[in-house]
Amino acid sequence: MDTNVLKTFIAVCEYSGFSAAAEKLGYTQSTVSSQIRQLEKELNTTLFDRFYHRIELTSDGVTALKYARDILESHEKMIAEIKCPEKIEGTIHLAMSSSVCSRYFKDDFLRFRAQFPGVHLIVSESGTENMFDMLQKNEADLVFTLDSHIYNSEYMICAEREEAVHFIAAADHPILARKALDLEMLCTEEFVLTEQDMSYRKLLDRELAARSMEVSPVLEIGNPLQICEIVKNSRLLSFLPDFISKGYVQSGQLQTLDVADCQVKVWTQLLIHKNKWRSSALSAFISYYRNVMQE
Repeated sequence: MDTNVLKTFIAVCEYSGFSAAAEKLGYTQSTVSSQIRQLEKELNTTLFDRFYHRIELTSDGVTALKYARDILESHEKMIAEIKCPEKIEGTIHLAMSSSVCSRYFKDDFLRFRAQFPGVHLIVSESGTENMFDMLQKNEADLVFTLDSHIYNSEYMICAEREEAVHFIAAADHPILARKALDLEMLCTEEFVLTEQDMSYRKLLDRELAARSMEVSPVLEIGNPLQICEIVKNSRLLSFLPDFISKGYVQSGQLQTLDVADCQVKVWTQLLIHKNKWRSSALSAFISYYRNVMQE
C-alpha cells in the first residue's frame, strides 16, 4: 500500500475536501481524486459519501482513516529506528491563552528547544472559542486551554491538570483583616480583571450570575502579570489562577483570599482534533508537554 496515497487520504479528511487537500499537498485536484479512487479500488469499498459538493466519511472510511494513521505512524517509527538518529523536524501551530503561554513558554520551552532544535513553533494567543474554531479548520495543530473541563467527542485530550484559582489582594489590603469572606462581600470591592471572554473571568461571571451577583471592574486588561503588578500596589482585587500569582504570593507582595462559597474550577488541557495526523514533531511536543503537565 502506497504511503503517499494514505497521506492524501488523510489530508482529504483533515481539510474536508479534495481541492483543499490538493492545495495543501501541492497536487492537482485530479491527482488527489485519482489517488482516492486507487485506494478505494485497493480496499474494494467506498470511502466517502459525495453530495452537493460536500464529502463525508462512510463507516468504512472512518475505519480506514484510523488504520491509515496507524500505518503512517508505524512507517515513521520504522524509518526513525533504521536511520537513527534522525532529526525530528517540522512546524507546529499552537493556539492558547496568554495565561497558558506565560506559564509553559519560558524555561519549559527552552528545554524543549534544546531537545528538539528542528521543531518550529508558532503560537497564536486567543480566547477558547476562537481556539477551537482554529482547531476545527485545521489552522492550529493543538490547543492549550485554560477553562472549565472540556469533554467533546471531536477532540482528544493529550494532557490535563486541574488548576487552583483564587481572588488576590495586596499583602496590606484591609480586607485581609476580615475573618470570613464570601462572594457577596467581595462584590462591594473594586476589581481589575481580564477581559470578559477570558476563560477564568468567564467562569467567575457565570458563578456570580448564578447567585444574581456581578462584579464591575474598574479596569479590564489581558496581561495577567500586569494585573498582579497593579493589584500589589493598590486596593484593587483580582481573580487569577494560582500559577500566575504564585511568585508574588511567595515574595509577600500578594495574598490569596479564602472565599468559602466560590466554586470555580479551572483546568489546563492540551487537546488535538481526533482526525489530526500526528507527525513526529507533533508527537514529540505532546509527549514532552504531557510530562511537564504531570510534574
